[in-house]
Amino acid sequence: METKAPRDTLAPYFDNSVTAVRRKFTSFEDSYVQPIYDLLKTLFLSYPVPFVFFSILVAFSIFPILAFIIVSAATLSVALTVALCIAFSFSTGVFLFLGGILVAILGLAFLLSGFLTTFATSTYFLGRLVVLLHRFGRSGFRAWYQEATHIFSPPSPRPALSAKDLHASDDSVNFVKREAKHGLTPKIEL
Repeated sequence: METKAPRDTLAPYFDNSVTAVRRKFTSFEDSYVQPIYDLLKTLFLSYPVPFVFFSILVAFSIFPILAFIIVSAATLSVALTVALCIAFSFSTGVFLFLGGILVAILGLAFLLSGFLTTFATSTYFLGRLVVLLHRFGRSGFRAWYQEATHIFSPPSPRPALSAKDLHASDDSVNFVKREAKHGLTPKIEL
C-alpha cells in the first residue's frame, strides 16, 4: 500500500483555491476595473485639461476625506464611551442615593415599630394589671406576673405524661384548689 506525501494530498485543495481566487479576481476586473478604466481613458481623450484637474483634485482630496472620516468615527466612539461612562456613574449615584434613603426609611420604620410595640405592650400590661387588681385585689399582682411571664417566655415543650403519672399525686388537686381559693381559674392547655 502506497502512502501519499502531505504535499500530494494538499495539492488538489491548493489548485482549487487558486482557481477560485483567479475566477473571483477576473470577475471583479471584468465587472468593475475594466469599465472604470475605459471610462477614464475616454474622458482623458475627450477632455484632457478638466480630466487632469479633477484627477489632481481627487488625489489631494482623498487623504483629507479619509482622515476626516477616521477622526469623526474616533471622536464619535470616544464621545459615546464617555457618555456611557457618565450615564453609568450617574445611575450608580442615583441608585446609591435612593438606596441610602431606603435604608434610612427602613431604619426609622424599625425604630418606630419597636417604640410602638413597646408602647402597645406596656399599655396592654398596665391595663391588665389594673383589671386584675380591680378583680382580685392584691392577688392580682401574682396573676398579672404569671400572665406576663407566660406571654414573654412561653412554656417549653414537656414530654407527655402517662395516665399513671397524671393521677399519681394529689399535688395537682391541691394546686387547683389553691388557685380557686384565690379566685383564679387555672388554664388547661392541651
